[in-house]
Amino acid sequence: MNMVSKMARDGLTGAQRAEIYRRQMLVERDRLEAMHASLHILPPDDHEDIGKALTLRLGASEMAAQDGAIQGKVEDFLVARIDPDDDDEPIVIVAWSDLANSIEHEGAENAAVARLAEIGLEQSALREAMARKVVNEARIVAIREFREVLANPGAAYAPVPITEYGPAPQYSTGPLTRAAPAPQQPAVAGPWATMTPTEAVEKFFAHNPRTGGVDGTASKTGMKPWTAKTREQFRLPAQFLEEVMEGRPLAQVTHDDLVQLNDCFQKLHGATFRKSKRQREMTILEIVVEYAAKVAEDKKAAERDSQCSTGESETGQPPKYLTDADLGLNPITTNRHWGFLRQLTDWFSRHEPLTELDYGAFIVKDGRNQRSLRRVYTPEQGVELFSLPPWTGAKSHLKRMVSGNLLVHDAWYWVPLIAWYSGMRRDEICGMEVRDVVEEDGLLLFFIRNNDTRRIKTISSERKLPVADELIRLGLPDYLAALRDAGETLLFPELASESGIGTMGDAYYKRTWKKIAKAAPFVSGGQGLHAFRHTAINSLKGAKISEAVAADFAGHSVGGETGGRYSKDHIPLLKEAVDAIPVVTKHLDPFDATLLPDRLRVPRAARSTA
Repeated sequence: MNMVSKMARDGLTGAQRAEIYRRQMLVERDRLEAMHASLHILPPDDHEDIGKALTLRLGASEMAAQDGAIQGKVEDFLVARIDPDDDDEPIVIVAWSDLANSIEHEGAENAAVARLAEIGLEQSALREAMARKVVNEARIVAIREFREVLANPGAAYAPVPITEYGPAPQYSTGPLTRAAPAPQQPAVAGPWATMTPTEAVEKFFAHNPRTGGVDGTASKTGMKPWTAKTREQFRLPAQFLEEVMEGRPLAQVTHDDLVQLNDCFQKLHGATFRKSKRQREMTILEIVVEYAAKVAEDKKAAERDSQCSTGESETGQPPKYLTDADLGLNPITTNRHWGFLRQLTDWFSRHEPLTELDYGAFIVKDGRNQRSLRRVYTPEQGVELFSLPPWTGAKSHLKRMVSGNLLVHDAWYWVPLIAWYSGMRRDEICGMEVRDVVEEDGLLLFFIRNNDTRRIKTISSERKLPVADELIRLGLPDYLAALRDAGETLLFPELASESGIGTMGDAYYKRTWKKIAKAAPFVSGGQGLHAFRHTAINSLKGAKISEAVAADFAGHSVGGETGGRYSKDHIPLLKEAVDAIPVVTKHLDPFDATLLPDRLRVPRAARSTA
């Protein structure tokens, strides 16, 4: 009798459980679709095959939901994927906690509290426990439904009538009369109905703490907020859509608007699009017109030059003309734009009905061989690169690519060297702080982790890497000591900005690497600073370094911390991996630690808009 009384007072009725189940099913359907789309935009580190990565996530999610429904809670567990038909396929082992974070899987506790709040019920221990069970049950059903839809996509949509073969219309033979006017549609009103795409983005941020909230600083328990770069990437396609819609509310978006936006994407020059401040202040429609005019102008110039005897520019090289073949954003960029737009409109449609939008018509599979795109540098090219003036002597602090006697320890000197001998990502290097180079058991290590300057790419990116002997020979420890004596906290303080806008890696690329790349004739379109990373990883393969050690070296996922990444026994294996990278700087002599002058180590001032 006490149980019945408590159930009536603090529990959930059948109708309330059914409503929680209905609401959670809608949430899960959207979450699973968004998770699948996100794998298209940013393939995970644990699988090259998106289908296998999806299978692993669906299976693990279902197992977690089953544990939650039966046990009332989910203990962390390991998930393994083994291909019984392929003995050469690596066994992937992942901790559920790491996998849940990577797919933004909301805990059942938070979901239960949210559903109770939505139907206006006060929280109680019994209600929360019952709601958690319903949430997990909805997840199990949604995952199984999702698998069925993958096998039979038509199951997710209402049948489409075949109107082309319907009966012929019947016309009256009586006297013609004026048809009654169609009833006028009610005027669109309300905050959601009048919201523009960019206004919807800000509302989306406010409603989703995992994005950083209104100002980018909010966070969801146990999850890291989006970076400023990700938030800007989310805003950008909404801005483009708003420009194409010419200010109309998002509630009025149609598939034709998406077609027009896609047409714009195909008429942009990816290498230069929005790279200049002038273009960033133009609309996408204005930029399309500008590129069309440039193509037409260059076509005429090419015809004129073809009549000349030399056919060369003043520099002696054949002139470069912009043609229609050069236009069109690459599939990785457009897929990211469409993925973010779909995420925005799917969320928006929960508050304001939208017409059907078929994003599948625009998201394309990049058919290029990704491994063939990962161009690397040869050791000979490494020697040639590090024979340029930044490493052998420059004319002055402002003329680093002109030969002279000046040698300086700064980002010009160290970033490419660290990239070559560590395989670290550009932002990982440029955003390091002095305290991120640590000493353990007499060994100098790079500690790649989140700091006050930048965030790392993924959870698995956090790692410790032994510093190469060649970097020590060239004076990296002395450089660190000099920075500490000068009161600096950043490894490369000259890359910081007063405004805090943009990453230090981007600042290095724009201010330094582009100048170095111009002087290195072997740096082709597919190469760049990231090619150092592929070069280092390839060196490990050639030295037969184990796959697990190579994954830890690169910061790729190998099952959370279960691989023993921070154990003392593991560091010597990583040292062997670092030693496998070819030494290309034997011709360089070390010199005393020489910092930039104080005036050049201050954060970059914002450009004047005058």
